[in-house]
Amino acid sequence: MKRKMLGIGIAAAAWAFAGYGLPATAADHAPVTVNLIAAPFGTGSYVLSSGLEQISKKHPWLRIISSESPGFVYNYKKLANEPELQKTTIMGSGSAVAALAQRGEKPFDKKYPPIKLLANYNLVAVWLATLDQNIKTVNDLQGKKVALGQAPQINWAVEPRAVITVGYGIPAERINFQYVGVQGAVAALLDGTVDAAVVGGYLDPEKGKIALSPQTMEFVASGRKIRHLGWAADAVKKTAATGMPIAPFTLPAKSFDGLNEALPILVDNAAWVASPNFPEDLAYEITKLIIDNVDKFADFTAIGKLMSRGALRFGWAPQDIHPGALRAYKEAGILK
Repeated sequence: MKRKMLGIGIAAAAWAFAGYGLPATAADHAPVTVNLIAAPFGTGSYVLSSGLEQISKKHPWLRIISSESPGFVYNYKKLANEPELQKTTIMGSGSAVAALAQRGEKPFDKKYPPIKLLANYNLVAVWLATLDQNIKTVNDLQGKKVALGQAPQINWAVEPRAVITVGYGIPAERINFQYVGVQGAVAALLDGTVDAAVVGGYLDPEKGKIALSPQTMEFVASGRKIRHLGWAADAVKKTAATGMPIAPFTLPAKSFDGLNEALPILVDNAAWVASPNFPEDLAYEITKLIIDNVDKFADFTAIGKLMSRGALRFGWAPQDIHPGALRAYKEAGILK
């Protein structure tokens, strides 16, 4: 009996020494490590990806190792240009980023292959704001200065510019776009050097809740008389029809301090995605892990409180979801 117990102890120690700490009951499945290239340090994307790494430690054999990256465009290029990573690595990205990459439009330098959804980890909500009470709608911005994020930023620059120029049909030369970064955009508006600026936050469409981005929270708390400029739903849909997968959504009145009436916005996603070459069984395990622990992401950041089962595949058509993830969503009753 003592020899038997000693053998069990040696086997358990061997697992622990290997760094897995797995119980003997998991020994029938070889440990698997999946790399996750996330986002810049300090962003919500980085924090939530680190959270997924921590949550994966509860899985009997799957480990996800998250690492910082320069951003979604970098991630997309890296995964496409290094085929050996496609079966072992997932990344942070989004459907709008994927659409631009597959068409080879800026900020991409050529056409890139498609990617497939595992799960959204946040939905980015974007609109414009002004302190000029004479500016009542987006159409009133002609001849005005509008501050956006950095030019390559999909959510904070590419998409709002597209809705203005495509959705509303306002020629780009009639707007003085200034690409100053998300923090710089609000600062410029408060300083009076621009007429309107991009603002936004992170959305849970299932509950209609929003968490304002840090710069937007600062702006709302400034005590100034703010007018939020909602996007016309038709303008968002017209832009989406050109191949930019954004969606209209209406925030209820009182969703945040100072919002006294319903506000129509545009929504894009930030997501964990994989190459179509990523193994189906691993895609299933990762997605099931996220579904089963969706409430745990609130432990890592306030944005995590906005994650919900209904938001995990929001904005993605079934054919754009990885087959393994699709199986997990159907098993969980999230998709039929």
